[in-house]
Formats: sequence, C-alpha cells, structure tokens
Amino acid sequence: MIINDVELELDLMDADVLDLVQDALGNLTTESEKSERVSDMIRQPCITINTFFDTVFGEGASDAVFQGKMSLTDHMDAFMQIVTEIEKAPESINGSMDKYLKVVKKKPAVIKTMDHLPKTRPATKKKFSSVKK
Repeated sequence: MIINDVELELDLMDADVLDLVQDALGNLTTESEKSERVSDMIRQPCITINTFFDTVFGEGASDAVFQGKMSLTDHMDAFMQIVTEIEKAPESINGSMDKYLKVVKKKPAVIKTMDHLPKTRPATKKKFSSVKK
C-alpha cells in the first residue's frame, strides 16, 4: 500500500504482521496530555499514530510517511487508510480459510484472535523510500 508517496508492506494474511497490528492497535491511547495549548492537543494523537506506524512497519516508517510533520489531518488520513485495510482482513482471511477447508474437506471455521501464540519476527525489514508518480 502507498501512503503519502511511501510504499508500505501490510500483509494481513501473515499471522506475524497481524499480531503486530493487533498489539499496536491495543496500545493506542485516546488520552491527551492535559494542556492549555491547542498545539499540544494536536501533537499527542500525531505522536500516537507515529508510534503505531513504527510498531507495525518498522522503525523509521513514521518519519518516511510524515517527514517529521505533526499535521493531525495527514496523520488521521494515513491512519484511516490502514484501518480500512484492517476492516477488510476478516473477509479475506475467512475466504481463504474456506478454500483451504474445502480442499481438506472440513467445515469452514471462523478466524478468532490467537494472542497466545509467540510473535516470531518483525513485519518488515524493508527500507522506506518515496514512490515516484
């Protein structure tokens, strides 16, 4: 997927990647630091989204995507692109599992969260670069 001209790999059919995404989503916080400055109220969600990107895509992903800027609009737009992909994942996973189970002649199963399995590798080791249009 391409976000802000940066190509990011998000393979939600990879269990290790899905673990990272689920953990990163679980770590999101809606609390903003108490401040009288509006700029701080904008900055906090940006920092949280930066952490999400670095957790899921690897260290440096947020710098590549947002180029050090703290624009709430840019951060929310990018985050919502990820959320849209995540929302599509269960349908894809269940469709693939149904095909697999037809081959092995078993009833289709509904995919459930498996937080008890160990995480074995980072989502990507890819270096980030801009995609030219």
